[in-house]
Amino acid sequence: MRWGWLITTLALGAVVIASAWANYRSALTAADDLIRGEAHTLRDAVLATSRAHDERRADLDSLVAAQQEGGLRYAAWVTLAGSVLASGGQADPAPLQVPAATRNPLFVRLGHRVRVNFPPPAPPAGAATPTDHPLPPTIVMEFEPVVAADMLARGRRSLAVAGLVAAVLMAAGLVFWRMSQRIEEGERRTAEQRRLLALGEMSAVLAHEIRNPLASLKGHAQLLVERLANDSVQRRKAARVVEEATRLEVLTSDLLDFVRSGPIDLRPVDPAALLRAAAAELSDGAVEVEGAAAGAGTPDRWPLDERRFRQAVLVNLLRNAAQASPPDRPPRARAALEHGSLVFTIRDFGPGLPPGNEERMFDPFFTTRPTGTGLGLAVARRIVELHGGRIEAANAPAGGGGGAVFRIVLPRREG
Repeated sequence: MRWGWLITTLALGAVVIASAWANYRSALTAADDLIRGEAHTLRDAVLATSRAHDERRADLDSLVAAQQEGGLRYAAWVTLAGSVLASGGQADPAPLQVPAATRNPLFVRLGHRVRVNFPPPAPPAGAATPTDHPLPPTIVMEFEPVVAADMLARGRRSLAVAGLVAAVLMAAGLVFWRMSQRIEEGERRTAEQRRLLALGEMSAVLAHEIRNPLASLKGHAQLLVERLANDSVQRRKAARVVEEATRLEVLTSDLLDFVRSGPIDLRPVDPAALLRAAAAELSDGAVEVEGAAAGAGTPDRWPLDERRFRQAVLVNLLRNAAQASPPDRPPRARAALEHGSLVFTIRDFGPGLPPGNEERMFDPFFTTRPTGTGLGLAVARRIVELHGGRIEAANAPAGGGGGAVFRIVLPRREG
């Protein structure tokens, strides 16, 4: 429906513009016909004046004065050689060009005026030779097509209004489309928040219910491992119970971290030192911590919840990057200031993210590992969002070694 509304609005705007343009083109054609008709009417007036006076030099000044309101500004009898035999009114300073031989009027635009050169009039009936009649061979007139100009002005105004209406219509369509997109996105996020809230409540209940009996199970299994012989099958089975209990314990801790929504404790922290401390929790050489990029710099202090950000975000992402990268190419991490925001960049050299799943990587319980819980990245995003930032995931260019790149962008905030 949203796309249908947008397409319909754009189509209506295009139709309005096309219709206005067609009307303007029709006005141009009508104005041209009107100018030609007005020119022939004024020529007939010149011929009638000449016949009424029946003399070679007609009273063209009186004719121009009488036709002033009609737009006539100049009239003259001109020979084919360009000599003016008789004239009335004020001519435009543009050079006079008389066609050598033509049977059709020649129209020339001179600013607001139109100059028209008519072919020589036909000699009177019974004239044996052209010298039998004293009239000059051609008529030249200049007039302002007032009616045609008014018609074109109205056409241009209509075209401008139609263009404005179409622009407003299209802009409104785009605005409503964008608003509907945002509303739909807000509804999707609200539904997602509700789903996560219900999931969190259920997870919290399960985690609390499982934690106590799991601790008891793990403790007794550890005691059993200590009492059994080192090489016995029973010891290996008991050790397996301890391992699985430990894995379930990690899962319950992740569930509790995921549903925890308490306020974060923001305090000034050295971001570079925090990144190095997170990398130090992994084995030596597992992560290569780079200095800030040239010109980017690293702030000495930044408001962060040191414990939660280090453990739930940095250590989690660094551990995932170390597990994805081959032993001979450890992942790289750095902290830098970019456009006023603190940015942590963690890049591994593994197989990269599954195509099309860049956003789903942060969904709860979504994982591409057979032993993963799918909560680590979800918890990391929750902590980053509580800091007012965002976390992004993308594949690195294949030419640069491939792998995945995670960026944590934190705008500055007080606290």
